[in-house]
Amino acid sequence: MKYLRPPTGAGLRVALQLLLASGVVFAVGESADAYMSIRVPLGSAGQGLPVRWDLNNTAARPNIANRRVLYEIGDLGTRDAGGFTGPVNEFEAVQNSFAVWRDVNESEIDFEFNGATTNAVSNATDNRNVIRWVDSNIASGVFAVTITTFDTTTGQIVDADMELNDRDFTWDTLGPAGTTGSIGRAMVENVVTHELGHFLGFDHPANSQSTLFFASSPGLIDQTTLEIDDRAQLLSDYTSPTVTDPTLGTVQGSVSDVSNPRFGVGVTLIDVSTGRNVIGHVTEGTPGPFMLGSFSIENVPPGNYLALALPIEKSALGSYYGSAFTAFYPTLHGLTVGAVGAPTYVKVAPGATVTGVNLTVPGGTQNPQEPDGNSGSATPIASGQSTVSTVSPATDEDWLSFTTTQPNQQVNIRVLSDAFGFSLNPTLTLYGTDGSTVLVSPDFGHPNFVSSANDIDANAFDVSGVNYDAEIERVMAAAGTYFFKVASKVGATSGHYVVLFEVSGVDTAADTHASVIASSVPGIAAGGAGTFTVTVTPRNIHGRDLNAPNTYMVELMDVTGAPTVLQTIPSGSTPFQFTVNALGTSQVKRYGARIDGQLIAAGVDVSHFGTLSLINSRIALLEATLNANGYDRIPVMVELRDGSGNPLPNSAIAVTLSTTAGTLDNGTTTGAGNVPAVFGADRGVWLIDLVAPTNTGTATITAFANAQQIDSKQVSILARAAGTGGGPAGDGGGGGNDDDGGGCVAGMGGTGFAFLALLMGVAWRRRPGASGK
Repeated sequence: MKYLRPPTGAGLRVALQLLLASGVVFAVGESADAYMSIRVPLGSAGQGLPVRWDLNNTAARPNIANRRVLYEIGDLGTRDAGGFTGPVNEFEAVQNSFAVWRDVNESEIDFEFNGATTNAVSNATDNRNVIRWVDSNIASGVFAVTITTFDTTTGQIVDADMELNDRDFTWDTLGPAGTTGSIGRAMVENVVTHELGHFLGFDHPANSQSTLFFASSPGLIDQTTLEIDDRAQLLSDYTSPTVTDPTLGTVQGSVSDVSNPRFGVGVTLIDVSTGRNVIGHVTEGTPGPFMLGSFSIENVPPGNYLALALPIEKSALGSYYGSAFTAFYPTLHGLTVGAVGAPTYVKVAPGATVTGVNLTVPGGTQNPQEPDGNSGSATPIASGQSTVSTVSPATDEDWLSFTTTQPNQQVNIRVLSDAFGFSLNPTLTLYGTDGSTVLVSPDFGHPNFVSSANDIDANAFDVSGVNYDAEIERVMAAAGTYFFKVASKVGATSGHYVVLFEVSGVDTAADTHASVIASSVPGIAAGGAGTFTVTVTPRNIHGRDLNAPNTYMVELMDVTGAPTVLQTIPSGSTPFQFTVNALGTSQVKRYGARIDGQLIAAGVDVSHFGTLSLINSRIALLEATLNANGYDRIPVMVELRDGSGNPLPNSAIAVTLSTTAGTLDNGTTTGAGNVPAVFGADRGVWLIDLVAPTNTGTATITAFANAQQIDSKQVSILARAAGTGGGPAGDGGGGGNDDDGGGCVAGMGGTGFAFLALLMGVAWRRRPGASGK
């Protein structure tokens, strides 16, 4: 094994690393794909089985019971427990990390703590899923390793074990309400929540907002929660049979070079309104539902996106991706490489599938817009335009210019690199019309800038930054021509980047996917004289409200069936408000809008309800289990319905609940009996939390409407994670190793099983930002 230690004082990053069961360690380079999973290669490029738990196979898998994955925690815990600054012990912190994945309502995945164990893991196929701290036989400078064992004929996971490095790191806990990590300490929840993604069969995305992103550092807590990219794969691979999110859409397309469709190209979606790298996937092979070079990104929130094709880092991934096509330059959909221009937007409506997002990628050895190293050679850019470019070498500077046409126009400049796992840590400098410096991002001297942190993640402590991208939002007092410069943060990194640019007041066209509609009430009594208000807000493609002096024709529509015009405001400015009368009969009506003749994608449902039905009303439990630790909680939702099954969101009805175990918490009142639920006007339901007791058993929850019982449900209270813990606090922390090896390959373990181990270790950012990665 070959390790490279960074120079003293160099910024450290934690990179995920992979090794074979035999102990051969491989480096993880900068992955450029998102929404990745571990797969078993079947032979030809792009043919592979996903690695997953089969929750129904309880007969063959003693580590699955009641469709829950069982796990144990090593009884010794960590030697640092005595020095924790966090409010919970390490056993509870591990259990809280499992709860993060369990608590996604639209997923069926669930876990159960099976007790603390004094027995070491005997082998990777012992049908015991064990999490434990170790002080030997683990690579130097590695936070943790997760060893996932799976059947190579089915992809079914048979065993998963996690080892946490108690030799090289000082550990601490965050707790359920923690908001700040401990500088220099490995946070249990941050590491374990990430590793549990591999426990489920997921791989590393190139999305710095993702919990499964390959980079982290001591003190970080940004991987303790799940982001859109994490949730998307969980929803696809462990789908709930009863709870779905109908607003999520799908984006499909293909990637080819000049003449051939290509396998293994990363495609990721950038939210136009926020500049965030949201979600992505890679192009597939055959056979299957898709052709070679095609991709399908599922569970995409509604909105406007840019699609970016970018090379994956094959050395970071399994042999399934060994033949992935990477010899090309990152490309935005609809934009020629080397050009500054308007890309083609990917517009995702609620629940819709977008097809035809087809990208053609060019060769890899390019550095667009050069020479552009000063204001005299600056490349012009206009509002709504983007570009993909490169800072190379690290001393390179790229200048762009823009013009505002009236006083007090706001400009928004975003430079994205780390967001995709590229090597560049950019600095963005805005210059005035006279060449003077107006603003720099990141602003290292700003009082809100956390020392040794990046400018986006305020809780980070890593000097190199997990997402060290730059953004400037500035009102330009006078009209004129201005400049901005993209360069390396300290002249030490190089790599690709994407620029997004917007000037306020330029785009005044109401966008069909960004404009919104809302109702003042979720429901109203049918047959009465009541009224409610529907408000329509025009927004441009960047998600900005189009206020006065802009004027539009807005029509309120009934879109329950074929769109029908109900009311019209022929010409006006915001707010566009319509007064609507209650219908004579009970029914759910969906309202939409047309703005300047274009039907917007958004709609709003309003229930015109009849009288309360005790039979049709119900309790909805979004989770079925709690851990007996005294603070774990699940949301409880009460839905009232009328005799026809229509929602009955009447806030005047008193909804209360009682429980036989634990307590109910409505935000102001706690108790076990007759606790009022809180009416949520946005959804038209009543909400309350069930908080776990400290003893195991079953909680029976009963709901009442105006003192009449409507429903009851049961929740299993599972054992609390506990162990003896152990030892005085250690003084480890840090490590600075980077493995310069090859890729991720499943090592055969006999009897048709393969072992895949994924490590989180400290690594210095080393890869240059060369073209054609």
